[in-house]
Amino acid sequence: MPAQPAQGESAPAAPGPTLLKAGVEHSETVQPLEPALMPGQRFNANAISMGAVVDDWICIPPWFAGTFQVDRSLVVEFVDYRTRTQLTPNRMEKIYRTFHYGHQLDSSGRVWHLNRTPYRNSIESVRSVQYNLIRKSRFLHSGNDSVVETATGPALVVAKETGVIARSTTIETLGRFEPDANGIRKTTSIKGFNAAGMPEDLIVRVEQGTMIEPFAPDPSTAASFARFMAERQAQRQQYQQMREAQGMQGTQSMPQMQGAPMQVAPMQGQPLQQAPQQNYPMQVPGY
Repeated sequence: MPAQPAQGESAPAAPGPTLLKAGVEHSETVQPLEPALMPGQRFNANAISMGAVVDDWICIPPWFAGTFQVDRSLVVEFVDYRTRTQLTPNRMEKIYRTFHYGHQLDSSGRVWHLNRTPYRNSIESVRSVQYNLIRKSRFLHSGNDSVVETATGPALVVAKETGVIARSTTIETLGRFEPDANGIRKTTSIKGFNAAGMPEDLIVRVEQGTMIEPFAPDPSTAASFARFMAERQAQRQQYQQMREAQGMQGTQSMPQMQGAPMQVAPMQGQPLQQAPQQNYPMQVPGY
């Protein structure tokens, strides 16, 4: 029988009919894992190369900026592709973690988040450690209504005693964040693929994130943000000069200006007002 919330504890509401924005779907298959990440291989987290670091700056809504804490997760859907079964367990699980969004403010007072990839995190249990090696991550939408983020990479369960990989999968997450009275509401769909790149399972979780620290600029990201803004300003000037040279009026025929990601060294170590729908610029300097 699925576990129920404790007395006096309200469960997050189940997701509506549309988990993410239209057209956002999981992959059917992914690339197979390389031999070094297969079960039976010895794994050294400190020796693995994650590749070149890329900084991607995204403008985010005010309600999404800050540090949030989650202490429980409601599993609302589970799909096993191997047995072709689908369940709606509505099972509450106790978890404890924090996550942070927002790193810098621009001159207009808007908050920007640094999405730096690749990165890794780990989940430790008594006998093993799960290493999530996130190779790709991007924001698909950032607006007053919601923020949608996707990430993918290998997930390795490594035995503590031997250092040998016990299980290897690739995970692909699609997360939708929405404003809530006490913080944010996160609905996450996580699809797992086996070492050969074929789908194994899918789980959907709903979590309530409570803000524990308000947004504050992060000094360690100031240099990266300054480079991004300088490049952004240079692009605006370049297109302005192009428009003037061509004798164009207005901006309708003006090409879209993209803010290219930057490769850098790895990093060490008001309530939302009612307003018309607004999407926040993501790498787009032309505003």
